Parts: sequence; C-alpha cells; structure tokens
Amino acid sequence: MASKRKPNPAAEVPANAAVFDRAHLARYTMDSVELEREIIDLFLVQLPETLAMIRTAATAADWKLATHSLKGSAAAVGAHGIHCLAVDLEGLTVDCVSQRDQLIVKLDGAADEFRALVKAIYS
Repeated sequence: MASKRKPNPAAEVPANAAVFDRAHLARYTMDSVELEREIIDLFLVQLPETLAMIRTAATAADWKLATHSLKGSAAAVGAHGIHCLAVDLEGLTVDCVSQRDQLIVKLDGAADEFRALVKAIYS
C-alpha cells in the first residue's frame, strides 16, 4: 500500500514552491509519495536529454519540440522555475542566440536547484 502524506494546512504554499510545487504534484498522485518519487525520477532522467535538445536545436521545429516538451513536463511535475523558463524559451525563435543562451544558463541553474530540492525531499 502506498504511503500517504498527512495534510498540513500550515504548509499550504511552501517557500520553495517557486522551485517545486509539491502540492501540485500531490493532487495528481493522490498523495502517494512513492508515485511522486517515480514521476520525479522519470522527469529527472529525461531532463538532461531535453536540455541537450534545446541546446542543439537547429530548426524551428526542433526548437518548438524541445521547449514545448520541457514546458509541459515541468508543469506536470510542479517544477515551477523550470516551467517558467521553458515558457520564455518557447517564445523565442531558434535564431535568438543571445537571449537563448542567457535563458539556457538560467535554466541550467533552475534544473540544479530543482534536483537538489527533490533530492532533499525524497532521499
């Protein structure tokens, strides 16, 4: 049987929700910590490949696929900071090199922050 997290009304909106909105994910996992962990693990396995696709996108179609994929998956797991940056990236064109590079640096930082936070939560 999956373990359940006890409700904590005082922690409705945690300070780190800008990085990871665990309450968002919990709504989709019915508070199953094991399912949360599995979904986060899948996201983290796919994240480096998606980031590589963004870095190497040479066509508008490649760019759209990579940025849109990241936007959706980050939103689904509650990775708010990554999602916001993916939205910004998706709004650019593949040839906006300077803006693109600046956002990718921020995205790398957001990904590192997300990894560290979920590691602390789920370890």
